[in-house]
Amino acid sequence: MRIVITGGGTGGHLYPGVSIAYGLRERQIEVLFVGNINGIEAKVVPQEGFEFKGIDICGWNRTLPGIFRVAWKLLGAFWTSCKYLLKFKPDAILGTGGYVCVPVILAGRALGIRCVLHEQNAIPGLAVRMLSKIVDKIAVSMPESSKYLPREKVVVTGNPVRKGIGQVEKQQAIKRFGLSSKQITVLVFGGSKGAKSINMAVMQALIKGIFKKLQLIWITGQDDYPCVKNIQAYTTNCRIFEYLNDMDYAYGAADLVVCRSGATTVAEVIACRVPAIMVPYPYATDNHQEKNARVLEQCGAARVVLDAELPHGRLAEVMVELLYDVKKLDRMRQGYKGFDMDPYGAVDRVMKIVSSR
Repeated sequence: MRIVITGGGTGGHLYPGVSIAYGLRERQIEVLFVGNINGIEAKVVPQEGFEFKGIDICGWNRTLPGIFRVAWKLLGAFWTSCKYLLKFKPDAILGTGGYVCVPVILAGRALGIRCVLHEQNAIPGLAVRMLSKIVDKIAVSMPESSKYLPREKVVVTGNPVRKGIGQVEKQQAIKRFGLSSKQITVLVFGGSKGAKSINMAVMQALIKGIFKKLQLIWITGQDDYPCVKNIQAYTTNCRIFEYLNDMDYAYGAADLVVCRSGATTVAEVIACRVPAIMVPYPYATDNHQEKNARVLEQCGAARVVLDAELPHGRLAEVMVELLYDVKKLDRMRQGYKGFDMDPYGAVDRVMKIVSSR
């Protein structure tokens, strides 16, 4: 059996597909990724050991020249996708979101191939909403998504997490980064592309000397890496990365996570049962990131700091409050007891839908 997986642009769209791909490969199912030649998937997928084929596609642009450019690229990506599909001859296509999956799913339907979508967020993205009427099934992470999609096609599966997430022991992870087991370790990241507002807030706190004894695993994103990489002088131990593949080890080492609250990040944080300070991306569609974060906050597993509060030092205040009170971190870990989640069950459920004939 052969399956094509398409989706990307952000880690939230890409990594659920990678997780499913590992499960499919374990079942001796051949997998091909089709994604944007300029997207994160073009770098990550080959590193994960899967075959990747690129298409040239761009996101929606409301200007008249932009609309013509999108239409032209969409047409070219459609024909390129048809070429890949005719050569690979897949039994099914799984789209995990992002505009890159649009031409691939359209090509699949034109060729009579079974097509399935997976939506990670409570409020489906534009690509999923557009394609929902022509696909065979739609796997969703949250029941709320069904309000925006054809209900007869929706199956609630949960959100797949990357292989190894939540399975690395702390001592093993600490050793991997050359850190001390006697110090508190904070993992800071803002998603696959980083988050400038979070990076700047953490830099300000370090420069002020607030966290002299703090250990950091800091994933900055490409844009902020040159600015952040010289910050080591302000803390005892700081491991700074532009991008990190070994997120299973990073989560395993962390006593506290500072992050955005996209669906994939939320699923991974729950799987790892790690206390979190979540800074929702303020421009997310329908403010879905804050809604995700508030669910964890209500359970006591996370604290929410809004992006607008970062310039006023709110992140540093909450970090100090938590990092110097071990009992509070313990209580946050207990908050995850309210989540009945098998992080790998979602992979199996989505695989079952995709591989059904």
